[in-house]
Formats: sequence, C-alpha cells, structure tokens
Amino acid sequence: MRFWQLGIRALKETYRDPMALGFLLGFPLMFMLLFGFAFSGEGSASYQIGVIDEDQTPVSIAFADEALPDVPAYEISYINTPDEALTKLKKSDIRAYIIIPAGFGEEVNKLWAGENGNIYLDVTYDESDIQAAGEILSQLNAVCRAFAKIEIPLSINAQPVNIENKITNIDFISPGIIVFGLLILIPTSARIMVRDKEKGFMSRMLTTPSRPVDFILGYSLSMTFICIIQIIFFMLLGYLFGMDITGNIALAFLIFFLTGLSSIGIGMVIAGFSKSENQSESISWFFSMPLAMVSGTWFSIQFMPDILKGLGYAFPYSHAIEASRLVILRGADFSAVSSEIGILAVWTVAIFALGTIIFGRTMRS
Repeated sequence: MRFWQLGIRALKETYRDPMALGFLLGFPLMFMLLFGFAFSGEGSASYQIGVIDEDQTPVSIAFADEALPDVPAYEISYINTPDEALTKLKKSDIRAYIIIPAGFGEEVNKLWAGENGNIYLDVTYDESDIQAAGEILSQLNAVCRAFAKIEIPLSINAQPVNIENKITNIDFISPGIIVFGLLILIPTSARIMVRDKEKGFMSRMLTTPSRPVDFILGYSLSMTFICIIQIIFFMLLGYLFGMDITGNIALAFLIFFLTGLSSIGIGMVIAGFSKSENQSESISWFFSMPLAMVSGTWFSIQFMPDILKGLGYAFPYSHAIEASRLVILRGADFSAVSSEIGILAVWTVAIFALGTIIFGRTMRS
C-alpha cells in the first residue's frame, strides 16, 4: 500500500501549490468564461450591405425594398452611386454592395412568365474576411433564386436529423474547452513528477523498500483524482453557461475520463525525458498548445488541411471532442461512439505502459 501513501503525498503537494492549482483550473476556466459570455446569447452575424438600384423598375424596387431586407443577416442601406459605395466599403462602413443593373426587372419578368431569362447582379465585397464573404454571397444567391422563382437544377435527397433541442454556440464549443482543460494535465503531471526527481525525493525513497511502480501508481492516483475534479468542475460550468447535455452524462464522463488519463500518461513520458522542472514545462507546453489547435478544441477540425487533420486524428483529443459532441449534442449512445472510445482506451493503456517503462528507467538512473 506504499503507492497509496505516495499518492496522498503527491495530492497534498499539488494542493499546497495554489498558483499551480489555480492555473490548472483557472486557465481553461478563462476560456470557458470568455466563450461562454461571447456565445451564450442568441446573437447571429449581421452584415451592412449597400444596394444601388440602377434599374429603378417596380420589380427591382421590390427586390431591394422587400426581398433583400428579409435576409436576417443583411442590414440594408441604399446608396446612390458605385463610387460612393466603394468609398464606404474601403472605410468599412459596409461589408459589401450590390448593384442591380438596368434590365434586371425585365429579366425577372421573363422568368416569372416561364420564358428564358438571365439575371445579373454585381457584388463587390471585402475579401479580407473569407467566411463573411462566403456567407454574404451564399445568402444573396438564395434570396435571388427565391425572388425570381428559379428552380435549382439539382436533386437533393434530404435526410433530416431529429434534434430535441436547438444547438447553440456554447453547446458546440464546451466539449472542446473541457478537453483543452484535460490536456493541461500534460504539463501539470510532468511538472509534479520531475519536481520530486529534481529535489532528490525519489532517490531517497528508492533506498527504502519502495519500488518504482509504487511511485508511478502514487502519482497516477493523485492525478486521476485531480482529473475527476476537473471533469466535474468543467461540466458543471458548461451547464451553468447553457450547455444542454442531451445524451447520457455517464458516457460523456467516461470519454472525458479516458482523455484525462491519456494526458497523464503523456505527461509521464515527458517527465521521463526531462532533466529539470523548467525543461518539462517547456517541452509540455511546446507539445500541448499545437496539439490543442490541431485537435479542434476551439474550432472544427474539418476546416483544416488534410495533413493537419491527419495529425489531429493521430492523437486521442480530436476523437474525444467528436465523441463527446455526439453524446452531449445528439444524444448518441455507446454504440455510436464505441470506435472513438476504443481509440481512447488503447491510447490510455499504451501511453501508460510507455510512461511506466520510461519513467521507471529514469528513476533508477
């Protein structure tokens, strides 16, 4: 039972360091608070759009005065000339401007009469914001087709998904922030282990009947307890900010728990290679922050290049985020996330085995 006493000691050492403990909980808490306040509301993107009507027909006026203002993301302002519109665009007073050319009404009337017609709209936009530009153009295309009653020449086989509750931004980002908090266990566990090695505590204890496995089990026990506290804390915080847990909360906890164990194992490996506490901190953060980005903790991994996406999937965190989102947002059961849980379990066992071997060898050296 020596590992039990060593685990209690490691846990006490952690809680006697208020700055480290505050960082362990406070750093992810800062992100949770920031994203929570930013996205817990019902706000949506809106864009200032300038409109220049060069056609001045009843049809073009109806399009400018009725159809365009009905787009929720558009805030329409009417401008007289293209030069004036370009000046406003350069000053960021508007995000884009639409020119309704002469002949617009005539072409729309042809389409309404069932004849062939071609609609042209000139759109100038600020290309510095790619996402906003894409949304502006997509919505303009949709409203124009609806106004002109154009059938899209594409058959779409829609498969609706029954979602019990509306998914908000805080619902989407909370699982990623929780995983990010568990990822911080990497530098924390590495620092605790290396600190004792650097102070000579391990060398002194190895002169007693204590074995390397007792140290490893002791450190793992203390960090596992901290991991459980973290999961409960962040899930509760996410719930307070409006995160709706549609699925099984125990299944979500299991996913986060395996993620935390993987972080502890990675920290153990880093501790085995580190010769000082400062070195372990540097290596841990150099490894952890890029890993957090490629794993999709703050944004969807699907927007990344294939090479970064593959790198993200090579580690457990992207799998944990996807699985936890399926459970929390979609109410997925175990069978739907069994492959992700399997990957997490394999990662946990493998990294703990590797950490035990590496750290055990450094203790004897």
